[in-house]
Amino acid sequence: MSELKREQVEEMSAVELAYRVLKEKGEPVHYKDLFSKIAQVKEIETDQLDDRRAKLFTDLNIGGSFVHLGANHWGLKAWYPVDQSEEDLSRTIQAPTQNTESEDNTEGTDDDLEDIEDELDALANEDDAESNENNEFDGFDSDEDVENEEAEDDEG
Repeated sequence: MSELKREQVEEMSAVELAYRVLKEKGEPVHYKDLFSKIAQVKEIETDQLDDRRAKLFTDLNIGGSFVHLGANHWGLKAWYPVDQSEEDLSRTIQAPTQNTESEDNTEGTDDDLEDIEDELDALANEDDAESNENNEFDGFDSDEDVENEEAEDDEG
């Protein structure tokens, strides 16, 4: 990248620069770092950063040379075997975990989440049951209501 002249950089698209950055680096790069490098080289103005960031992301997704490797890391498809699916590649880079404790503790966390999900499901089912009891015949009058209306009509 450093050997490129200003004129060359201006003529190149952000996707072409992304390809060069990845090729020179030789390993997956986090999107934020990739875009920062391109923004620096192309001298993108601050007020254009958001638009250009979104456009580059779209272009990387559409471009046939790039592959998303999970955890917002991007690489070149040429680095990976042809028979490896996009889904397999998306698991190549795993997001760093916040919890550095043992796996035993992680299992407890999963159990806690399942317990919370079960409690939420139970509450939702109770609400549904109550709602169904109260609104079982929405739009229909009960026999008692019909009799009262008929009595009022006869009196009036």
